[in-house]
Amino acid sequence: MKRLLLSSAVAVIIANPAYGQISEDIKQQVDAQNNRIDDLDDDVGILVRRYPFESHEIIVTGNRIGFVEKNDFTAPATIINAEEIRNRGAAYISDLLRTVPGAAVNRSGPMGGLTQLRLRGSEGNHILVLVDGVEVSNPNTGEFDFASLRSEDVVRIEVLRGEQSALWGSDALGGVVNIITKAGETVESYRLALKAGSFNTLEGQVSAVVPVGKAALSINGNVFRTDGYDVSGGNGDKDGADSRALNIGLNEVEIGELTLSAKYSASHALSEFDADTDFDGRLNDTLSDTITKTQTGRISARFEVAGFDNLVNFSLTDTKQNTVGTSFPNDTTGKRTQINWAAEKNWDAHSITVLAETEKEQFSNFGGAGAGQNQNESIRNYALAADYRYSKNALTLSASGRADFNDIFDNSQTWRIGAGYAIQDIGGRLRASVGSGVKNPSMTELFGFFPAFFVGNPDIKPETSTGYNIGYDQTWRSWNLSADYFRSDLKDEIFTDFGVFPSTVRNRASKSKREGVELEARGNVGKTIDVRASATFLNAKENGVRELRRPKFLASARASWTPNEPISLTLSADHTGSQIDTDFATFSRVQLKAFTLVGLNIRYSVNDIVTLSVRGENLLDEKYQEVVGYAAQGRGVYAGISADF
Repeated sequence: MKRLLLSSAVAVIIANPAYGQISEDIKQQVDAQNNRIDDLDDDVGILVRRYPFESHEIIVTGNRIGFVEKNDFTAPATIINAEEIRNRGAAYISDLLRTVPGAAVNRSGPMGGLTQLRLRGSEGNHILVLVDGVEVSNPNTGEFDFASLRSEDVVRIEVLRGEQSALWGSDALGGVVNIITKAGETVESYRLALKAGSFNTLEGQVSAVVPVGKAALSINGNVFRTDGYDVSGGNGDKDGADSRALNIGLNEVEIGELTLSAKYSASHALSEFDADTDFDGRLNDTLSDTITKTQTGRISARFEVAGFDNLVNFSLTDTKQNTVGTSFPNDTTGKRTQINWAAEKNWDAHSITVLAETEKEQFSNFGGAGAGQNQNESIRNYALAADYRYSKNALTLSASGRADFNDIFDNSQTWRIGAGYAIQDIGGRLRASVGSGVKNPSMTELFGFFPAFFVGNPDIKPETSTGYNIGYDQTWRSWNLSADYFRSDLKDEIFTDFGVFPSTVRNRASKSKREGVELEARGNVGKTIDVRASATFLNAKENGVRELRRPKFLASARASWTPNEPISLTLSADHTGSQIDTDFATFSRVQLKAFTLVGLNIRYSVNDIVTLSVRGENLLDEKYQEVVGYAAQGRGVYAGISADF
């Protein structure tokens, strides 16, 4: 039983650089690219022209400052741009991530329920999640819950797969997910949107980007509610959710040679759920809910000194969770404060980036006056890192290294090297990379305490991983194809030991091995149909035993048909193969059946301002479970209207 069992069991009992703004130097580089591609076909030009965040050809998270052209990147990466987000029409970021090779999503019941992401068989807290340059995982669990992250104001998602700790630190052992919202935009625009549909669902959004001299102020607000359904699978009280979020950005404030930007976001999410109040491993029809309040902020400064482009970031994440309607009250607070400085210099075919970073995480737990879990803890970490890239003609080389200094754990060193070679005559490219990753134990694993259930282990060791990737990319006419083979070995895997009372976490003595093949394709059929598809074959085992919630097979396909300019239809299918989970009624392993979610999104532009949409999800009304005991959501249909001006 893996670390995910801890978060699942807790849910049953108690609860359910990125550089967000488009900086001036990026604009200048993109303008230069635009001048070089004027003689290329329209499909290629559209990808790079105007705004880099519309492009499939650059990766913002490929470096800690600026961006990296995808053809100079040696690790596997998937980009979901604004056009793809519009075509799919998915309400949640987690549903968009189902389209990414190697990405497995597990949601505990209805919209708003605990939602985990695993990349290439890694754990949910092995993935670094950034929103507009801020690390947003809960400092307590070290994992980001995608439950209430709506897609309405998101313009770009980047997913880097494999060990990325050499640049991004402890939380990036399994990969990086970079989410960029409208809060970083600088082009004047205004938007109003309203959606409604099944399960008495209602959503409203308003956003604006307002020029302020040479700078820009962006504001985006979103409100959402749904009645949901009975998550225990009976005909009891419905378990719904509601959320509200506010994003504010101030971008491109020039003071002399200094360019400043800032971002603030606040969200309030309520998720209703059914709890196991009699401890028999089955959900009871209860009136339980979890309220999660999150605030994040970032201030960035960009400047040039001695030929180095410098970026200094200060960021803060504050997450509060309050759970009621369970056997034990439990309120937690997690805070993360980060300061990092990155400096980059480019000359000829060479590029070097250096990084210095400090981070402090704070954890508090409160269960009432005099409760045993009441405590306040903190951890501090310092890091130095460097990244070198060489790109000339057909050859690309890269090397990264990082040293972390912890006040609790042993110091760690991580690294990554890669190479790519373009076979220009046939439009192909070979690439390979190998690297190491580390994941420090979370605050909950170290200090967590739930009466009659779980106690943390302050002696737990960090997890370490070494993995490699061999990939090939091929451009053929209007198609882009890629294939990757990967292998990773995880040591000192953290798991929950339910054989003792109270349960606790320990390190495994054996290795967890993950390997597989990822396939991805993107292109056009004729002039009116745009297609995107992916497939993943995964073998994830620990000591020869299949890992939990890691499907052997994942697949996704989407076709967008635009017969004429005002209308577009997008048909999608996301398949999750059978997977193993734990039945907490018997503490035995069970197999969850495979399922396929079919969706359809229709968009009609009434004029240059108003767009109408109709979206259907789970149209085949599949009956399935992604987590044992949690009934999944059935067929839903939603209609919307938006105005952009």
